[in-house]
Amino acid sequence: MRTRILVLATVAVLALGLAWAGGEGQAGKMASPAEHAAKLKAKLGLSDAQAEQVRALFEDIDRRIAELKASGPDAAAIQEGKKKLKEERIARLKSILTAEQYARYEQMQAEHAARGKQKP
Repeated sequence: MRTRILVLATVAVLALGLAWAGGEGQAGKMASPAEHAAKLKAKLGLSDAQAEQVRALFEDIDRRIAELKASGPDAAAIQEGKKKLKEERIARLKSILTAEQYARYEQMQAEHAARGKQKP
């Protein structure tokens, strides 16, 4: 009887641990380009056309980052490529969004970065 209780308690603890870890993993999951565009559409009030342009932009940048990472193990080259892609993303976003929408986007990015720095 004592062994059965010990086994059940161990299983319960492991199950809770896995459930907790699973929730953590979802929090750090990257949104797909479509999910990201839908979120920005809602938060920035994008038109359908703007949302489609943003989705296409994020898909293009994601694809190019994946190609960059697959090109080889040169970390410096990858970082430099990602920096250039970030600059391109910013320029293309500025051409898609209105000045007011882009200002709100920058504010959202700053808030997101601040939340990331607060995590232990």
